[in-house]
Amino acid sequence: MFVFYDTETTGLDMDFTQILQIGMLFTDDDLNILSTKKIDCRNSVWDVPAPAALLTTGFTPANLKASKNSNFDMMQEVNRWLRSQHWPLTFVGYNNIDYDEPVLAQNFYQNLLFPYLTSSKSQIEGQPNGRADVLYMVQMAALYTPGVLKLDALNNSGTPSLTLKNVAAQNGVGLSDADAHDALNDIKATLGVAKLIKKAAPHIWDQGLALSTVEGVDKFLNDHEIFTFARFMYGRTDKSSVMTSLAERKGSKTQALFDLRVDPAPYLAMSVDELKDVFLLKKGSPFVLARKESQPILMPMEYSDAVLRESDDVALFKRRAKALKADPAFLEKVARAMLLAKQAQLAAGPQFSSKMPEVLINKRVAAPARGKLDAWSKEFRDAANWHDRAVLAGDFNARFKDELTADPLLERFGKLATRLVFEHAPQELTAAKQEAMNKFIANRILNPDLKAPYMTIARARKELAKIEADRADPKGKKWNEVTTADITNLKGYYTRMETAYAKYYQPQQQPPANNNDMSALQVPPVLVVKKPNVGNIQPKP
Repeated sequence: MFVFYDTETTGLDMDFTQILQIGMLFTDDDLNILSTKKIDCRNSVWDVPAPAALLTTGFTPANLKASKNSNFDMMQEVNRWLRSQHWPLTFVGYNNIDYDEPVLAQNFYQNLLFPYLTSSKSQIEGQPNGRADVLYMVQMAALYTPGVLKLDALNNSGTPSLTLKNVAAQNGVGLSDADAHDALNDIKATLGVAKLIKKAAPHIWDQGLALSTVEGVDKFLNDHEIFTFARFMYGRTDKSSVMTSLAERKGSKTQALFDLRVDPAPYLAMSVDELKDVFLLKKGSPFVLARKESQPILMPMEYSDAVLRESDDVALFKRRAKALKADPAFLEKVARAMLLAKQAQLAAGPQFSSKMPEVLINKRVAAPARGKLDAWSKEFRDAANWHDRAVLAGDFNARFKDELTADPLLERFGKLATRLVFEHAPQELTAAKQEAMNKFIANRILNPDLKAPYMTIARARKELAKIEADRADPKGKKWNEVTTADITNLKGYYTRMETAYAKYYQPQQQPPANNNDMSALQVPPVLVVKKPNVGNIQPKP
């Protein structure tokens, strides 16, 4: 069983972007549609929609406030609908692995729902849900079965353009400019492309599905001593080679692969620190990291002729793989080096507040507190009214006193609850808490830092100016469909937003933590613990 889905959102900052519309199709194993769901919502006051997102999707400032659903309402309904289908499910989209999946997780999490529904296990069969990306299957088809899909439209780098609109149009799947960027229309086009691949290249379809779970990837790696691996970046092939699997990075589902076209002898003799430096190389490293939860493009050798070179010596590759796998000390060094390299990358990353709930989505909650937190979250979601939810939010610190002592960052769930109460029923909060929430919103949306991890009015105006410049370029073709009235409308929208919160703005301060006690309005900058992976991201079609 499959759920094909697509989201229309307020921007590309995945940890700070709200879903405005989601379309979902539930299908059987033969891709026949059994039921559909489309739902939209208005955006929250602390979320600044990006100009490019609005102009691409066609959402106007008026649309943003028109829906009867809040983001909280919409995500509760999405959660109910998905859980009512027959599990296990494979969740399928187009460019969903690197975009829709993390955005969906954030929108669940910020509304006090379990974030990782798409990889949960069926309570009856115990089988995990899968996550498959039709874009990856199109990439696999282009590499391993060239010609099975028509891909004549090229991008600026001269390689095939793999946007959903272009792939669909060239292969007889209807998706007009007028229909594009509606979540349900986009997902119907995705389903159409999936059917083409399933019929014309069934081994590509089957291999993509086999790699849609971590368990499936592990099975493939265990069953194949050597194989080919490919990855794409911004529409071009970034790496395609014959690989073997080495070790998993501790605390993650990331696997180190080794390029067997490279002599492994020098690396076998390296220390952990030397291997770490190799992992940190931007170019020239024979090691490749594959995220097992992200449907990596792995192919058995018997289906890999199209990517092999005349000079490839498969017998040599097998000997090299055997030598690498037979050295447990080397495999242990690789695992340690991977972890050190990741820590070094994080240490060099951007500085955000570690108290921002969004960046803490992946922070584990200790087992003793998990059950209690799940019960409180369900009580909040199921409450009869916002007064009762306000009481639950206000009592969070007292109710979780002991748990907060052990893990102070558990307060993030109380913060998220307070945001939701403020959005829906601010009168249920004290005057002091309302004032603090307004300051939190003002310091977030009026933050002048153009490198802020979330969209701000300053960033929106800069993006809008770039769009205007692109429209004015006589040699360019970007944004030709955008009118001067569209631009003027957005300028007025951002100005009204700025005016509404200017009186609460406190320059030089980080966005307040919106703690339930609201005693502190400044958050010290601390190193972030998470940075989005953008290796395979293409702009949303």
